[in-house]
Amino acid sequence: MTKPDPHIESFRLQAERMDQLGIPSDPDAAMALLAVFMSEIEGTISEEEMFSLAEIGGHLYREGLRRKVIGIHK
Repeated sequence: MTKPDPHIESFRLQAERMDQLGIPSDPDAAMALLAVFMSEIEGTISEEEMFSLAEIGGHLYREGLRRKVIGIHK
């Protein structure tokens, strides 16, 4: 059995911590944090790195949109 990627493991641990603290899953909050971070580091990282972060934001956006659509149809 292979060891999990250390970054994925840190994501899992952070998710568990957030669950223990009762922090709800909120793609909008994650997008806001990512947008602030991207604004702070813009110009200090490559365009490819910014694109990767924007791709992460795209995944968060789609998940948030999916949750909203499902919520509307419930």
